[in-house]
Order: sequence, then structure tokens, then C-alpha cells
Amino acid sequence: MTKGLSFFLVALFLFLSCPTSAKTFLGHCRNYPPELYFENGKCKGVIPDLVSDILSELGIKVKWQKVPWGRSIIDAQKGNVDLLIRHSMTPAREYYLNAIKYADASRTLSFFKSPNFKPDISSYEELVKVNVGAIRGVFYSPEFSKLDFSQLTLVSETEQLLGMLELGRIDVVVTSKSHSIYLFESNFEKVSLQDTFENPYFISIPDESKMMAYFDDISRLMLEYRQSGRVEQYFEKHLAPIPTQIFDELDNLPNPES
Repeated sequence: MTKGLSFFLVALFLFLSCPTSAKTFLGHCRNYPPELYFENGKCKGVIPDLVSDILSELGIKVKWQKVPWGRSIIDAQKGNVDLLIRHSMTPAREYYLNAIKYADASRTLSFFKSPNFKPDISSYEELVKVNVGAIRGVFYSPEFSKLDFSQLTLVSETEQLLGMLELGRIDVVVTSKSHSIYLFESNFEKVSLQDTFENPYFISIPDESKMMAYFDDISRLMLEYRQSGRVEQYFEKHLAPIPTQIFDELDNLPNPES
């Protein structure tokens, strides 16, 4: 065997044995424009751009799939996805998601009633006495999460809520800008009750993902982006509302600008 052939075989073996997919994340995308949306086979928007740039600094690529949030939660628990983006955190999700905060925003829940339901609702005390519809597996607010979910009417799709509300199969539906409120505003009457709160937003790597090895590096870079004002630039680029940045005792890395 010639030296040239031997070198070629060794190089080929090293290439084939190299874990080429070790730095490719599988990420889930869904439709919440302009923050994220799936178009022409690509995940686009504020958060995919931000996350892709941070991962690129670490030599990591992302393969995006369009997946409903309910299935993303199931896949995260099983380790079938490496990256979830633009989500809130709940005590239940903390058991299997390792979260990295990128922004804070003020959110408001609104409640719309069926044409067949005449009373107004002005408090949670009144809300618990009626038939309330919501999307299964969705975080709405800390206060709403205190309700007994076994007494709610939970469905998988917003379109189901619209139909049930129109037919009077539920009395009231909960929604917000993150949950297609515009579909309810033009067709149903809003009740007096509103629930406004500060909501941190996160990206996460599931416990069961093999990519957890990169968690600390991604967290460090995200914090640098937040401290330097770079996160806001992505929202400006996509003409999206600029979120706030609230830092706590866990955000203890030095400001890269200082």
C-alpha cells in the first residue's frame, strides 16, 4: 500500500468517525410573528435570529422544525428536542427545562364571553363560578395558574374555543396577545376582568437533551447580549415592541461594557 493511499484511508477514517452532528441543535418553531414564525421551511423572526447568532458564536447550528407547543412539551420531556424558544416558565416546566432568560414584558390576560352569557365578570372569585375555556398546556398568568384546571374546559386549538364560545358551550374564554386575542376581539364582548403581570421570557434546553453540555456557554453569551443592549436590536430590526431587561441576583456576570 502506498503512502498516499495510506494517508487517504486514515483521513477518511477520521472524517467518518468525527461526530459531525454533535453541534447541530434540533429546535422547535411555531407561529407568533414577528417574534417567531415558520416561512418557506425556515424559522424566522426576532428570537430565531437572536438564538441563531448566539449559537453561531459557539460553532453551533440549528435545524428548525415547525411543531405545535403541546407536542414540544412532550418531546422536551422525552429528550426529542434540544431547544425551545419564546416561552414562559412554570413550576411544572422547571422539572425538565433548563431556562435562559432573554427579556421581560408586561402581559395582560383578557376574557371574552359567549353571546349566550349575560353577566359581567370582574374578579377571579366570579370567574371560578362559570365555565371557562382555555388551551391545554398553555401558561396564561401566575394568578390564572392557581385555578383548579380540572374544572376548566381545555382544548388543543384556538379555533375550538371560538366555536365553543359562539355556541355557548363555554361561558368565558381566556386569551391574550400571545394567544390570538384578535380572533376574539371582533366577535365577542370582553368582560371587565383583566389580569396584568410582568412575564419573563426564556429559551430552554431540556434536561434529557444531549446538548446540555452547552448550557453554561449559551447562558453566558445571552447575558452578555442582554447587558450590552444587543437583544433590543433584534426587536428593533423586526419592528417589534422593545422588551425590558430586569436583572436579578442570578445575573452575576460582569457587564461586558464596563
